[in-house]
Amino acid sequence: MRIQPFCLGQVSTNTYVVYEEKDAILIDAPDGIEKALKFIRENGLNLSHVLLTHAHFDHVMGLGEVRRAFPDVKIYVEENDDFFLRNRGEGNIELLRQGFPFMLSAFKKYLDDLPSDYSFYGERVLSFKVIRTPGHTKGSVCLYDDKENILFSGDTIFKASYGRTDFPGGNQGELFSSIKKLLSLASDDALVLPGHGEFTRIKDEKALYGL
Repeated sequence: MRIQPFCLGQVSTNTYVVYEEKDAILIDAPDGIEKALKFIRENGLNLSHVLLTHAHFDHVMGLGEVRRAFPDVKIYVEENDDFFLRNRGEGNIELLRQGFPFMLSAFKKYLDDLPSDYSFYGERVLSFKVIRTPGHTKGSVCLYDDKENILFSGDTIFKASYGRTDFPGGNQGELFSSIKKLLSLASDDALVLPGHGEFTRIKDEKALYGL
């Protein structure tokens, strides 16, 4: 497995091109996704899947552009985050109106462009175990490849921090329970690739929580 990270968009969201030979997937799809798509094209990769860690606007605004570039790409999200995608992102529009009204007009064009067809996660997708970690959103997930010992943590945990819980569907108690579950399931040496900020490792995050 090879991973090319990008920090993209107006909220500095991490997205990852994960590839092996000519097969590629994307972890999350923020605005500014063209830079990642250019890498995919220039390396002759075939993009088959977009795996969303959750469906907040800053992780999904590039989905329309991805679908135009790769019409057959499959998009996966956890069912409890469907609210943020359906009906042209009605849940994200509500979030923006409540918390970031100054961003709504600039971001609405991306939400209007959201694909209406996507699939919900089961217990696994491709090589990843889907770990449901509600708290940041009701449908937040982390994606763990136990063979490669790599965890894509979305906005559940960051390096020495964790995701916000003051958005619609957020819950601090659920988030802390999810973090404890996550830290117990993944290997201590697992590399953690978050939705924002720097990489970390499970063992370093355990130390912060006294585990």
